Amino acid sequence: MMGREAVGLHARGTVLKSYAYGLHGPVCNIVLNSLWYESTFPAASPSDVLEPMMLSCNAIFRMARRSLDALVAFIRAYAPALSAQDAMFYLHRSHGNLHRAAVLIDTEGVDHKNGMEDALRAAILAAHLPGDVARQANFSFVVNSAPIDAFLARHGISGHSLAFGLYDLSSRNNASVIVDGFVKSVMSRLVCTVSSPPSSSILRQGAHRASRIKRHYFKRDQEFCLNIVNMALDKLAFQFGKRYRIHLLCGKSLVTLLPNSYYHVNFMASLEDEPTQPKLFFAEVCASHKDVNHVTLCCPVTLSATTGGCSACEFTGMKLIHPIDEEFNGQHDFTKGFDPHMVERFRKDPNSEFGVPLIEEYIFFEPDQHPEVRTFLETTYADMSDDQVDLSLLWFGNCLP
Repeated sequence: MMGREAVGLHARGTVLKSYAYGLHGPVCNIVLNSLWYESTFPAASPSDVLEPMMLSCNAIFRMARRSLDALVAFIRAYAPALSAQDAMFYLHRSHGNLHRAAVLIDTEGVDHKNGMEDALRAAILAAHLPGDVARQANFSFVVNSAPIDAFLARHGISGHSLAFGLYDLSSRNNASVIVDGFVKSVMSRLVCTVSSPPSSSILRQGAHRASRIKRHYFKRDQEFCLNIVNMALDKLAFQFGKRYRIHLLCGKSLVTLLPNSYYHVNFMASLEDEPTQPKLFFAEVCASHKDVNHVTLCCPVTLSATTGGCSACEFTGMKLIHPIDEEFNGQHDFTKGFDPHMVERFRKDPNSEFGVPLIEEYIFFEPDQHPEVRTFLETTYADMSDDQVDLSLLWFGNCLP
């Protein structure tokens, strides 16, 4: 719901800490947690921070997974007698609003030993914030909601005790304008509560080289994906006479269905004369993508329980939103006729990469602020020669800067 400029400006907080737990609705909490992280842990060298226009499927899936883990952890800490399935039931009924879920639990007489603050601490712990300092700072921010309530009230959204927060704006024509105002209002009140001294942790040669290559790989992949999406938007303009501009790339998957291959892409875009009204799109483009004739499909999609599925994307662990009522490659199970044991062996679990840093994290990596990334780089690459680092990363599709 943010405008084009706000998407890039707040990308760092979005990638690193845009989680849905808090005392407001999930959308409001995602925005708040992103802004909190940017303010509390600012980049040591702001001029060097890239404003990316792309999030990978893995990054979006991890945000969603950690948000869900945090929401479930809150419910189960608040009422320990509830199972994970029970917690999901209350989250569904409350539309992910933790304060509303707690009210439901109290109203229905479910026994609970812990209060809201203990439950919030459990949610923050489940979100995997890096270290006790970050967790305590986030807790202090989440429980201080008075300024946020005041902003929501000015726009006709009730206080946090019963509100969905920014979720209430979904049907308003000026939703993005209000969200941009909300962002500016929150940022004006946030102060840097945790000092960030200049980085003193110097990576060893192999780790430093690996970090540079991964950063370059992200930039190269983003440029490649932008070219694909711009080609799709060119075809859309040719067919309907309307020109759209990209807000954010939301994941890309290579679908190989011999003898052909296709790219499936999700992205947010808005009409040039309506920059605050972005829509989610799906595009399918032939892997050769020489011109607009290789764009086989480009259409808006909506999030729903009946979103169209793609067996090829699911096989590679890519969680993309596909259209329901349009034909695209990969709709039908392409594994029929293959050895089922081999199919399961090569099927990729989207949870499998949670143990390693995402490629997006290297764009904002600072050794002092991101110890988990630093540890991974030092453990994996520090003792390698330059050639060994290059060959190791080349195996995974990266290339030298």
